[in-house]
Amino acid sequence: MIGLTTEQWQTLVELLNAQKTNSNDKMTGERDTNTWIIDTGASNHMTGNLNHMHELRDIQSCLVGLPNGQHTTVIKEGSVVLDGGLKLTNVLYVPKLNCNLIFDS
Repeated sequence: MIGLTTEQWQTLVELLNAQKTNSNDKMTGERDTNTWIIDTGASNHMTGNLNHMHELRDIQSCLVGLPNGQHTTVIKEGSVVLDGGLKLTNVLYVPKLNCNLIFDS
């Protein structure tokens, strides 16, 4: 991922591996606002949980596709600090998203 040091990347992978989740179930099923999924198909970091957000600000509205094929409008973004202190910036707040996605280019 662009902007992460080797140590930050290792920390992120360890955190995500410790969760041992099935990402398909998390994206389409019951809301899980504590699990973060690395998603190569995502266009931005995204969360459906406003409680994760810091430095929240309004942005120009943009349309985001959800895993179930629906679309929703996003009007806020901010930063999120993960366990271990890793800070994600420009995270979109997507109210109808049932999970948290980390954009991986």
